[in-house]
Amino acid sequence: MSDFASSDGAIISASNARLYREHFLDVPTASPVAVPLHERRAGTYPDPLVPFFDPYSPGNVPVGAPFDVEPGGLAVVFVDVYVPASAVPGRYSGTATVTAEGRDPAAIPVNLDVWEIDIPNERTIGTAFGFSGGRTSRFHGGPEGAAAADIDAIRARYFEALHEHRMDPTTVSGPVNFTFDAGGNLEPVDWSAYDAAVAPFLDGTKFADGVGVARFNVDHFRPGHGLGSMTEDQWAQAAAAFAEHLNEKGWWDRSYVYGIDEPWLNGGDKVYEQMAREQALLARYTDLWDGHVLVTGPFDPRITGGVGIWCPVTPMFEDWFYNDERKPGRAEYAERMALGEELWFYVCNANTPPYAGYDIDTTIGYEPRIVKWGTWFERATGFLFWSVDYWVENDPWKVFRDVPQFSEFGARNGDGFLFYPGNHDGTEGGKGSPPEVAIDGPIVSYRMKQIRDGFEDWELFRMAESLGAGDFARQQVGRAYRRFGDFFAVDCDARGSYCPDRQPWTLDESLLLEVREKIALKVQYLLHPDRYDDPEAPGADAGSGTDAATGPDTGTVPADAGGTADAAPATSGEPGGCGCSTLSIE
Repeated sequence: MSDFASSDGAIISASNARLYREHFLDVPTASPVAVPLHERRAGTYPDPLVPFFDPYSPGNVPVGAPFDVEPGGLAVVFVDVYVPASAVPGRYSGTATVTAEGRDPAAIPVNLDVWEIDIPNERTIGTAFGFSGGRTSRFHGGPEGAAAADIDAIRARYFEALHEHRMDPTTVSGPVNFTFDAGGNLEPVDWSAYDAAVAPFLDGTKFADGVGVARFNVDHFRPGHGLGSMTEDQWAQAAAAFAEHLNEKGWWDRSYVYGIDEPWLNGGDKVYEQMAREQALLARYTDLWDGHVLVTGPFDPRITGGVGIWCPVTPMFEDWFYNDERKPGRAEYAERMALGEELWFYVCNANTPPYAGYDIDTTIGYEPRIVKWGTWFERATGFLFWSVDYWVENDPWKVFRDVPQFSEFGARNGDGFLFYPGNHDGTEGGKGSPPEVAIDGPIVSYRMKQIRDGFEDWELFRMAESLGAGDFARQQVGRAYRRFGDFFAVDCDARGSYCPDRQPWTLDESLLLEVREKIALKVQYLLHPDRYDDPEAPGADAGSGTDAATGPDTGTVPADAGGTADAAPATSGEPGGCGCSTLSIE
């Protein structure tokens, strides 16, 4: 890539571009359940993005390029351009040059339109993406495993890559011991080891941009997991001390505790009863815990005490999928939000088409992005994904479905992982990256880029709300999103069935990009009305994309449902958090 230059002489350096070769995976078995226009098929799919050069070694060590292309074959280069906050708005032009043995270089013009908007590095959205640092040692460091310091550095690179894509790790925790005297009273607690482990994630010193995690699971005192060796009163004392300490540190407002996972599935009535008991214990000596419990499941009145975040999987919203048993939806969650509670969503192996998800074997590349549009539209404030490195059979570049764990019906290609290990020299018998790929850190995925774009769009929508253009943004997003999905029985005449003529979300990528541009132009106008036109003004371009097909469900949300956003236009845009722009390749 060349530098990008504007007609006024402004420059965006080529150093802001990151080049990757898309690696194609051989997917032998399609993810289950396909409906017309959302088919999943076996075949080759691009997902791992192999960097041209090793980002963790000096000297521009080549990894992803140069590369061979078989006669009649195909190779794809993916380019990220990070727009610095200092970039002057306007149109920039540059050149991507492709060279090949025995061929003249091919120069490809690239135009970059930079809008006068900064997407803040600081997140206003809660994100929870599960990461297990223990798996890295099985794929990095040689047959005997790397030294502890090396593994710590490698894990830090995974955390940084996650952070650059606007995803926070689900859990931020550290060691702490609670002891009691002979009378059962809590003795003074030594918080030094806990604080040392947690502080870098929260104060931002863990990350290159200095921005800490927005929300985090504290991983202690999780309702539904039992009391361990403590009595009820000891557990209640320790929980109160824990909350009070985090409150004193200024961390409590960002924290929550992840209750037992999917209680509706992992125990049902008995687990709900246990959660209610333990939530009551949390409140015995302090009211700080009120509203600090997250539940991965739909609203349930049995555990309202203490729950502050309801986090259903997207098919467990309304009766769009479980049409024989209505789940809580827009009306119910509007009531919960009016009480100060939050709505989050997650995706997992339940996301069968036409529900958008994170499948590798989708032909609709922006599925991970449109999910975030729907999450904002439903007035949620956060998003969860259970794991980014759940590497199946310890062979993540070849095996993508965990059938033993999730069954033939439930196992989806790519469920539970977004990273690929960058090396094949670990303790798992050499399993890992292809032979030509050897870096001491993660290989990111195309899906991660789409998720990041979705979170950036979400921040843009929140900026529109904060500037008074929430209704405009909602009307625009409503052109592309109607609801998360439908039941997968195909019948256009039966209520609750999928009908190709009534898409739950748009299959027209040009409409997606058009909607984003219109909202961005509205935000730009509201920030700088003296320099830009209002896209709502009479005669403004109405757009040409094809709106999502509509049916009986219009996808509208009452204007007063839920709270209002408090995001403010902030400055940012350093590599890792990019300014708003469009890119065209001619």
